[in-house]
Amino acid sequence: MSLRYQWHLLPKTDKQKEAQLVKDTGLPLFLVKLLLNRGINNSAAIQSFLQPSTQQISDPFLMHDMNLAVERISNAIMNSEKMVIYGDYDADGITSTAILKEAIETLGGQVDIFIPDRFKDGYGPNLKRYQKFVAQGYHLIITVDNGITGLSEVTYAQEHGVDVIVSDHHTIPDQLPPAYAIVHPQFKQEIPYPCPYLSGAGVAFKIASALLEEIPYDLLDLAAIGTVSDVMELVGENRALVALGLQQIKQQERLGLVELCKVAHVQMQDFNEEDIGFQIAPRLNALGRLANATTGVELLTTLDSDRAHQLAQEINQLNEKRKHLGQEVFELAWQQAQEQIAAGDKILVVAGDNWHQGILGIVAGKILQRSGCPCLVLSINNSGQAVGSGRSSANFDLYQALMQFRAMYQKFGGHAQACGMTLAALDVDNLRQQLNQLPQVRDLDTQLQASEQYELELRLSGLTLKLYKQIQRLAPFGNGNPVPVIKVTDFDQCMVDYLGKKNQDHLKISLQQQSKKIDCMGFGMGEYQPTIQQNGLQAVYGTLMTNNWRNQSYLQLKVDDLQLQAEVQLARAKNIQFVDLRQKPKFSVPKDLPSFVFFQAANQQKFMAQHGQCATYLSDEVPNLSKLVVTDMPTHMAQFDDLIIKLTNVEQLSFIFHDPNQTWISISKDNWHQTLKYLFSHKNLQVTDLPVVARYLQLSTVQIKVIIRVFSELNFVTIVDGFLKWPQQLPAHQLDESVTYCRLQERQKIQSLLVESDFSQLIDYVLQLRH
Repeated sequence: MSLRYQWHLLPKTDKQKEAQLVKDTGLPLFLVKLLLNRGINNSAAIQSFLQPSTQQISDPFLMHDMNLAVERISNAIMNSEKMVIYGDYDADGITSTAILKEAIETLGGQVDIFIPDRFKDGYGPNLKRYQKFVAQGYHLIITVDNGITGLSEVTYAQEHGVDVIVSDHHTIPDQLPPAYAIVHPQFKQEIPYPCPYLSGAGVAFKIASALLEEIPYDLLDLAAIGTVSDVMELVGENRALVALGLQQIKQQERLGLVELCKVAHVQMQDFNEEDIGFQIAPRLNALGRLANATTGVELLTTLDSDRAHQLAQEINQLNEKRKHLGQEVFELAWQQAQEQIAAGDKILVVAGDNWHQGILGIVAGKILQRSGCPCLVLSINNSGQAVGSGRSSANFDLYQALMQFRAMYQKFGGHAQACGMTLAALDVDNLRQQLNQLPQVRDLDTQLQASEQYELELRLSGLTLKLYKQIQRLAPFGNGNPVPVIKVTDFDQCMVDYLGKKNQDHLKISLQQQSKKIDCMGFGMGEYQPTIQQNGLQAVYGTLMTNNWRNQSYLQLKVDDLQLQAEVQLARAKNIQFVDLRQKPKFSVPKDLPSFVFFQAANQQKFMAQHGQCATYLSDEVPNLSKLVVTDMPTHMAQFDDLIIKLTNVEQLSFIFHDPNQTWISISKDNWHQTLKYLFSHKNLQVTDLPVVARYLQLSTVQIKVIIRVFSELNFVTIVDGFLKWPQQLPAHQLDESVTYCRLQERQKIQSLLVESDFSQLIDYVLQLRH
């Protein structure tokens, strides 16, 4: 049983074809299978796929009306005509606008930009804005990432002597706008354009290429960001644009992107398509959700480093606000959703007063993921309107269900899995009731898991950095070229804990098979921790990634799903169940009230004052129990070792190591040497000078005090009338001759081994003691 999806192994490919391609290409068999899964089925296609190049970027003049568009823009530049680029407020629209702006300015042209406001202007062409452009004396309007549906808007502009060039990639309507030129990769023509899946940024890049009469390498980065952000298929020309764009991002310093990466904690030298999808695109999209996306164009085109830094900070703050608002609204919406689920509803319709419209779709998606129910999330404004978004899974067409009540909406649009609407607030409850009375809704199985496919099934021992590097040859990954999902099986130990100390949103799962270990990161899967702890794991589904730390790469697995196994507990080794409670944000008593052991009597007494119902013992008097929680910290490792050795009947051992009275400090070998050298070379220092000395040596006040105490015990220094006095020649003592130093080293050992270690390391230490 898996927690999220129904998993199926992709059908096997032809063995004779596999063998032939392995022989022809010299690639490993598993990589050939992955390529065949992607429809790459001959040597030439494999060579092209694995080595994206500019040869895969098509002639821009193959696209419909490109000649007309280039001629018109070129004339406008030469004649200094007033031009405006009409963009869109998402990441694709922002990058599209930036591409065309830079291309026109490179040719000496001047062009204004306009990004519509989500709330004032709505999506796509806006007639009032077109009327304003005409009134302001513009001669040419160029749309990017929109415009193909602007029949009335384009008609108005053309009839009033303003030419419109439409560049778009969205679905072409039955009736086209009467534009001067329509540049669209899906336009039906005698010879179709080779890559019909271009993003808005991709189309803008083609116009820029045609205008400049060459491939503008300095704009490839923006084309890549737009393509990945809009989840376009990464095949053919799109794949080449993204692969080359990622190279360009690492080579060229676009100031705004560099600053945006800094606030997103993205390393430019390791920048990849995932960084676009999970870090850059959400921040650019936050502008359109909460503010005006024109700021995004300025960020990506500015040559002022100070301005780039300022804008990146502002955008990051907006993104944090977007996440905060999203969580607030989600919590309120989820309460309503739970009540509706309890009442038997299968389509959830939740609403609240003045919820921010920019995050409603995100909230609907989260409720869908958690409940399995299609969901509408609506914000009721002061005018009595309910405006919102809906989301559905692949097994239910929400658009068609909502269309049956079309007369109820003031505005409505979308597709099977996502839609937007406006209706009277008074009609919201009526819509919910009618939707849930539809036959297809009553028959809907909201517990049905979506079907997903994995490509490889490997034992834990088969996960290696070499395997990861081979798989990375298929990058960049995305729509049309997914990261291969691996089903990982055959592990002895499974240790599950929350990732990080601040909250319980994410999981860290450590798998071990003999000496082989790997950490699995379950982002957004914190809610499953109790279920996993109760049932254990049989398999993990996920994708390989690396964690680079101190110039070393460590293999990890990014979890997509978990397959449970009954009767297998959290972390079992040598018939003992180990439970890691060390990083809990707050100490809490487990419901089943196990026995608690303490190393220090003072901590035991404080605990008993609050939890008198619990059985507690000091470590030197604990009976041989089967279930025990090690609660506080030992004063020396021998205490811990003695406890573990005498627990011969233990079946479950939990670790907290909670000690609010301990102050743990770390002093390195270099700290001791540098401090001694500094103090011995500076005579007449006073005790009151020590805080300044500490700051200079980059030590804390506590660290410098401990160092002075150790030096005093070794007769390196004496304190007389507030002055530090040094002998003419230092005594030949070693640091470990100081009692304070030895205690400090013991504390650092305890902290490192018991508290800061990986859980698997702690378990290994315990098992060694018991041998």
